[in-house]
Amino acid sequence: MRIGPCTVLLALTFAPALLSQTVSAQTAKAPAVRRSSAPVATVTSAAPASTQTPAAPACNCPTPVVPRHLPPYIAKQTTTRVQTLANGTNITTVSTSETWRDADGRTRSDSIRTLADGTQYHSFSIYDPVERVRMSWTVDMPNAPKVVNLYHMPQASSQPMPAAPQTAQRYYPYRTESLPPQTIDGLYATGTLNTNTIPAGYVGNDRDMTTTSENWFAPSLGITLRSISDDPRNGKTTTETTDIQQTAPDPVLFKAPEGYQIKETNQ
Repeated sequence: MRIGPCTVLLALTFAPALLSQTVSAQTAKAPAVRRSSAPVATVTSAAPASTQTPAAPACNCPTPVVPRHLPPYIAKQTTTRVQTLANGTNITTVSTSETWRDADGRTRSDSIRTLADGTQYHSFSIYDPVERVRMSWTVDMPNAPKVVNLYHMPQASSQPMPAAPQTAQRYYPYRTESLPPQTIDGLYATGTLNTNTIPAGYVGNDRDMTTTSENWFAPSLGITLRSISDDPRNGKTTTETTDIQQTAPDPVLFKAPEGYQIKETNQ
């Protein structure tokens, strides 16, 4: 009976001290919890503003439309080549052609090349992607036979092609850049500019040579509307597609002409 009151008295005496030590221990651990959670809050950060891609320049062009099947069309092409000689003389040659494409993808091209003396040569070419054949013939050539050359395009082979022999190749500095889109003859066109630099000594040149190639492509028709090639070795060549009519051509245009013999160049 004496032990019970003494025990209670001792517990009441030391209880405040034990409670104070427990609170102090929990208070001492609190900063450690805050230090461990601080790095987590700083793991993610916003991307630098300098890595954002600038917006492309606006184009006042019609919305590009890429159909599943390319539509038929009729158009004209003009190719002008200007070659400047070392003494400043310019030699200009112009060739024109008419092109057709039907709903099946067959194409025909009639080309007229005019030489400096006024002589003209006509050449014709038809390509049928369904039958995989190409026909070509010429007219207005002296003593030229009336023959249509028929060439069968090879079918895709499932057999792997033999490895080509390794040859030494030279690689020139090459740069390609996209040009702001524009409207050409009412069609939306995308442009690219290719620049090729041939270092001195690569082809016997005593200084660097730069060639450029500019191309404008109409996705809605799948054709090139304008191409400009500038090469100091060959001159400047410009090809433009004009007078575009999005209409179906006459099916007779994709047949061999009457009175011509068809000669198959490969069976």
